[in-house]
Amino acid sequence: MGKKEGKKNYIWAGIAGGFTAATCCIAPIVIVLLGFGTALGMAVMHQFHIVSIVSGIILMILISLYLVKRKSGVCNTKTIKQNWKGITVSFIILFVSWLIINYGLVGIVASQVYGNLEVEKKPLGNLKEMAEAHNMLSMANIEIVPEMQGKKVLQLEIEGVFCGSCRPSIEYDIKSISGVIKTVLSGSSIFVTYDSDITSKDVILATIHEPYSAKIISEKKI
Repeated sequence: MGKKEGKKNYIWAGIAGGFTAATCCIAPIVIVLLGFGTALGMAVMHQFHIVSIVSGIILMILISLYLVKRKSGVCNTKTIKQNWKGITVSFIILFVSWLIINYGLVGIVASQVYGNLEVEKKPLGNLKEMAEAHNMLSMANIEIVPEMQGKKVLQLEIEGVFCGSCRPSIEYDIKSISGVIKTVLSGSSIFVTYDSDITSKDVILATIHEPYSAKIISEKKI
């Protein structure tokens, strides 16, 4: 096996690991496209971040060790040290490919998928479905108390986002709340225009549930 072929194989090992590490972000989009609903997709995305990332790293390591054995005839500490450059390349490619797939490809596709979904307005949005999917029924136990201050704009900073699917799905859930007029994503922030005579910021904040969290940056009447 030539040097160029050997390096190429290590690159593919990193790409395979990166793709596997991003499966928790790809799966929700596939589930939604198959028509199984956003609640199931969000449940998958919430619960398997760490599992996917660890699985991707393990897969990359196993492929790299196989390449070491294929090249040297044996895989031990000595041959691993001899091939440390290739293994390092795999780690770098895994990280880079994960970033590209996660925040590039998945982010763009997720925005299109969630952006084209029909929004069904409900008093609590999709919170009840999310609570059932997570088996956390108390999550939707919230009383709707309108603020009665007319139209307002709420700027929230969303924390705990791991992938490109997260923000579009959170935005979709917020749009599903009766009284929400408009949402705009901007980096880690989301601007929500809503009618406080119909709903309240408490309902909006409750929709951004674990493992995410949100804090109010600003709010003003319009």
